Amino acid sequence: MAADGGLVAAWNKNRDDIVRFNASGEVLRTIRAAISTVTDNSELDTHVAVDGLGNIYALGTFNNGVFKFTPDGKYQTRFGSDGDQPGQFRAPSAIAVDGKGRVYVSDFKGVQVFDGNGRYLTVFNPGGIASGMVFNDQNQLLIAARNHVLKLSLKDPVN
Repeated sequence: MAADGGLVAAWNKNRDDIVRFNASGEVLRTIRAAISTVTDNSELDTHVAVDGLGNIYALGTFNNGVFKFTPDGKYQTRFGSDGDQPGQFRAPSAIAVDGKGRVYVSDFKGVQVFDGNGRYLTVFNPGGIASGMVFNDQNQLLIAARNHVLKLSLKDPVN
């Protein structure tokens, strides 16, 4: 969900499109082949999150990276790569953005935290591998992990 009540969704029908809807459900724009155009590699599993300014973050699980797009769909930057070092991903599975614009990406190491431009900040273990994550309006992180849901109140995960 976007701050304006709209919705951003990943769509995969022979390519990795990202679709932006307004609050009435009308398509505002489509970013065609969003990740594969940047990487020249196909992306079969895209997850998306939106910050308060409308920037779109697309997690490409096959490309092991987060791709940032402006609200009008222009590609800005990529962060993350395949690997085991801080800021790298090993089987990423979920993405969320908090109220301060920090980007959270889950993988086997836990949940890695980045600033809005992709600078690695920290990692924490939520007690299970997150297959889905979202922040509620109290800035609590809800994590779907296998057979349970966790609700974390994060004061400031960077400290």
